[in-house]
Amino acid sequence: MIYATMCIGQNWIDKYRDIINEFSKSNTIHILTDDISVFNNTNVHLYQRDVFSYYEKINFTLDLVKEYNQRITYIDCDWLSTYNTLLEYDNNSLYTYRIYDLDEYNDVTEWFTDTEIGFRKSLLTDISSKGFITEYVPEALISFPNLKNIDDIISDIKILQPIIEKNYNKESLTTPRLNRYKHGIGYAEGWSISAVSVKYNIPLKTVDRRKKTLI
Repeated sequence: MIYATMCIGQNWIDKYRDIINEFSKSNTIHILTDDISVFNNTNVHLYQRDVFSYYEKINFTLDLVKEYNQRITYIDCDWLSTYNTLLEYDNNSLYTYRIYDLDEYNDVTEWFTDTEIGFRKSLLTDISSKGFITEYVPEALISFPNLKNIDDIISDIKILQPIIEKNYNKESLTTPRLNRYKHGIGYAEGWSISAVSVKYNIPLKTVDRRKKTLI
């Protein structure tokens, strides 16, 4: 299994570099970071944008799928120490730790704005697809399969990027559930993954990400 993570900004690097370096001792991991000097035994990729965007984790993951022609499992760096590396995945499904039903009242839909309600259809229209997004894929853990149409998926992800970054930033923040995002742009990036999973009929599955025994 090839893993990926993102660790940007001195505060996060100071807090999680040891965890990343420990994980890399026994796992193949690629890291997107703005400081390539502090990570050992990792495949380091320099983050070069002037603004921090959560969305880049999606681009990073799919680019790795294409480059290595295999499944890539992205994990937020603050989850690496508890991730169960013994998990098994099939060849075709997109895995995450939870799937939100957008027709139910839950942590995602509780504070939906009119724009977010509209995203259920409009994002599919933006990538020349029909229907509605019925499930939201959270983005702290995404295991993306190697699919034959990966180039088309990457193209659609690029189309959706400016839409998500325009609507999810500290200036446009209008919903209480997103108050924890004080910096950067492009959060709620799971919308794009949710959209392409509908367009390309990618099966969605959940996994229990945590180790059975924590030491």
